[in-house]
Amino acid sequence: MVRKLWFRRRAVSTMIGGMIVLGLFLIALASMILVSHQFDAYQGTINTMQQKDIERFSEHLFAIAPKDGISNGNRFSIGCPGGSCNNYTLTISNLGIGTQISRIYINSTKSDKPSCTYCVFDAATSAQPMRFRVSDAYVNPGERYHNVTIWLPGNAGPNNITLPTTCYIAGVLTNCAGANAISIVTTRGRMFTFYWPFPALGPGTSGGPGGQSATGLYIGPLVITFNQSLVTYSTSSINPPPVPNGGKNGIWALPTGKLIIYVKIQTDRGTPNDVYLTAQSVLEIARFDSPGSVNFFFIIAPITQNLCISQFRSYDPSVDCSSSTSNNPAVNNAGNPGNIVAYANCPLPPAQYRNPDCNAYGTRIKIPAPTLEQQVNNERGSPVIVAFAATTVSGTLGQSIQGSWAGNFVTSYLGLTYVYDQLDGKGSYIYGVTLPFVAMCVSNTPQSSSGCGI
Repeated sequence: MVRKLWFRRRAVSTMIGGMIVLGLFLIALASMILVSHQFDAYQGTINTMQQKDIERFSEHLFAIAPKDGISNGNRFSIGCPGGSCNNYTLTISNLGIGTQISRIYINSTKSDKPSCTYCVFDAATSAQPMRFRVSDAYVNPGERYHNVTIWLPGNAGPNNITLPTTCYIAGVLTNCAGANAISIVTTRGRMFTFYWPFPALGPGTSGGPGGQSATGLYIGPLVITFNQSLVTYSTSSINPPPVPNGGKNGIWALPTGKLIIYVKIQTDRGTPNDVYLTAQSVLEIARFDSPGSVNFFFIIAPITQNLCISQFRSYDPSVDCSSSTSNNPAVNNAGNPGNIVAYANCPLPPAQYRNPDCNAYGTRIKIPAPTLEQQVNNERGSPVIVAFAATTVSGTLGQSIQGSWAGNFVTSYLGLTYVYDQLDGKGSYIYGVTLPFVAMCVSNTPQSSSGCGI
């Protein structure tokens, strides 16, 4: 009897243990199924987000040039609730997938006349001020010349808003290329921005008198553009400087004896701050057949206003003369290598190396950053004529080219040191770089023949 009771208890214990094991197995299985389901859901969400990102970055709207981008509608003034609306047409193309326009922003910043300052346009089924036509909101994939109608208040008086094609800056009527920043926002969250009126193609891309050609020597934020008027000189007997310089085949030519060499320098596109040259900047000239024979032409004080405006601006109207503060030969250089005004070193920290802090030691040579107008036109900053002549840093003794160098080619190296703040949070620094510059010919008759066997 006792034996039977023991077997029964053992069987019950075994059954309970089996049920516990089965329960643990079912819990583990359920957990695995739940985790797998959650992982699948997570992967599904990731795949959906990736697909949305692909679609978003596959949008590609742009304004059409040389068409107007924005033009007056067929009827410029149309009826609107409460009066009239000025009717404009925005012309765009789509090189991406089908795109729905959600909102349009327009900001006109260059006009004294009433115009859009952060105007916001939402969709509407009919003409209303500060709206665009909802039926124009969808742009088919690959569609070109898609028109979007927008409406601005058109009532006479302060509510009459127009988009300027000419601008008044400080009360003066000026060119207004790029006056309107237009941003198109899509339902996928992309924003496409362009400027209207479109900048005219010119020196910014095709070269020209302003030295805006794409061919150049880049020194950080500075650019040296290779064109005929890049380098010239003056001597005691050849003054003002001959422009443009060059002999046969356009090679730059220099005479022997004491001289001042002038180089045209400008800031690159997108440079955010002005650049100030320091007294250590130098132009080095060495013979091809004797590289160890080097003449150092250190930077000197800015040229006079008269020399800058009447001479250098005569062949390049874009030349900036703001560093030329006077016509006083004791302050600025008038082109005579026998009477050099030194470019004094400024001992102040880089953060203070700006007007008027350093001007107590002499006017700083400033290479200006592109103006707002130049930025809109994707142009470089206005070029500055920088003179090199001294034998030492901040010296007044003029450098010479030996008479024995006549008839020989020389090579040059441009070593520029400058104070610049690249807006990376580290403040102003003094940068320095020396790069190969241009080859020149030394000739006793540089304007008639460059010599050197060419």
